[in-house]
Amino acid sequence: MNLTNIKIVSDNTLEHFTKNLTVMYRLIVNNENNAWVRSEFNDPIYIEKNFLIPDFELQDNPNSDDKEIDFKNHITIYEALNNLPRYILCDERFWLWLELDKFYPIVKRMMKIGNVSTIKDHWIFGAGGKRRGIFFGILSRCYFRVDLTVDDTLEDKYELTRWVVNSPERFRNLTWRSFSNEKHLVLGIIKGEKRAVEYCGKEDTGVYTELTKYISAEIGSANILDAISEKDIEEITFNKMVELLNR
Repeated sequence: MNLTNIKIVSDNTLEHFTKNLTVMYRLIVNNENNAWVRSEFNDPIYIEKNFLIPDFELQDNPNSDDKEIDFKNHITIYEALNNLPRYILCDERFWLWLELDKFYPIVKRMMKIGNVSTIKDHWIFGAGGKRRGIFFGILSRCYFRVDLTVDDTLEDKYELTRWVVNSPERFRNLTWRSFSNEKHLVLGIIKGEKRAVEYCGKEDTGVYTELTKYISAEIGSANILDAISEKDIEEITFNKMVELLNR
């Protein structure tokens, strides 16, 4: 596979995009290709950086309806980008470059554009801080879902990734909590959830919010979460999840 330098959008491009969200919404909705970008933004639109990535492609998947394609795209994004520095991966200018340039038509179809808030929350980090922005971003959330669930100790290291991609509610509420910075906690919680669903033979996605609140408020108030082992948080999660599913 050929290698290519990454780019980020310039500060002026990001500022113009952010300050003109209604205009951006109309341009993106009304244009199937990104030719409008050259006339809307002043040069330099993009700034090349000295980091190489594979010149990868994604499969078209309107509204992410096909979960198998969705999963494959998640893995493709992660494997292409996981050698980049964290500060690049957490920079909305990097993701906006991919959205406006390399993957514009595909990104436009990955998530239905309902109104201006879709552009604000999912094309840039406008959902309320970097943490929420990362997990709202159309492409950035794909990367970080894999980053937090890939597990080299499993026979299939992407087993947990597939599980959360198939139903993002299993994972979404964890990302709003600061303890999700600790990957071992995320892995343990996801493993506990998955075991409980398989053990009970049923699932109610509504309990994931309750579960996350329980771990944060009840377990976190009595323990230093960072000090709990992956296995222990898995058992805590499993037991609580079984309780919630069987009540």
